[in-house]
Amino acid sequence: MTAETRAGARSVVVQLGSLKAGEKVCIVSDVQTEALGALMAQLAKEHGAFPSHLVAPEVEIHGVEPPAEVAEAMKASALIIGLRSKSMAHTKARVEACKVGARYLSLPEYSVEMLAHPALRIDYPAAAARARRTADALVGAKHLHVTSPGGTDVTLQVEGRVPNYCPGFVDANCNLGSPPDIETNVSPIEDGSEGVVVVDGSIAANGFGRIVSPLTMKLSKGRIVHIDGPRDWVEKLEALFSRYPANAKVLAEFGIGFNPEAKLCGNMLLDEGCYGAFHFGFGSNSTVGGKNVVGFHLDFMFFASEFLIDGKPFKV
Repeated sequence: MTAETRAGARSVVVQLGSLKAGEKVCIVSDVQTEALGALMAQLAKEHGAFPSHLVAPEVEIHGVEPPAEVAEAMKASALIIGLRSKSMAHTKARVEACKVGARYLSLPEYSVEMLAHPALRIDYPAAAARARRTADALVGAKHLHVTSPGGTDVTLQVEGRVPNYCPGFVDANCNLGSPPDIETNVSPIEDGSEGVVVVDGSIAANGFGRIVSPLTMKLSKGRIVHIDGPRDWVEKLEALFSRYPANAKVLAEFGIGFNPEAKLCGNMLLDEGCYGAFHFGFGSNSTVGGKNVVGFHLDFMFFASEFLIDGKPFKV
């Protein structure tokens, strides 16, 4: 691997992971990311930490629980580096580990190219300050009205839901980070979203990526009830949703990106963190402040930069 790749990996592990000498580090990869896991384990060891590297089975979609032995290893560690190709951020295993003090870096779909990406080399505290401002504005909100130049027009009920500030790094004050994703998100009431979503950015899943022709999804009582757009993409989406329980179609997350170097490309962490785009996540949200439990989470990106909080405009 190149010096640039090693430098990027060291920045993720040491700086963004706030790694301290003597800490236990649990690195979870799969076959696709095993080499990156080995590199990060080596760098953690060089820093004076005690890493273990576990290779988990590959899974189809984000949000699937890891094997029991992996979950136990996660709970016994100070820093967890989630390199499995599909995210474990929305799993019970991640939540339980963070409850007992672990810091979790969620790095699905990582690659050598990602480690060299400019989005990993920005001023994270400065970008995260915008995310904090937005999270603070959402505290106590009752309803949101989200629109976009492409035609999205959705009302979300969020009363009682606590927004999540995700700065892209982990430390004593924030135990979940997904660099280069810097975002603020909130989980809408599961049956309280109504309207139309026009997806003109990307879909962060294998076989999808950047949008060529927009997709339109109608929501009623919090769920997708109709999808319209290019036939092949609609058929693939319906086939994907059909393999999971019906509540996989619940609008579970409204997220806003803040990384100025992240561009939409079909990679989840770059897409979710893209400044100038919002995302709606469908499926699981029970680990981030909601009540929907399902082993599925899929994000849809669309271009937008402002929304209404209890009727008042808010520009990010």
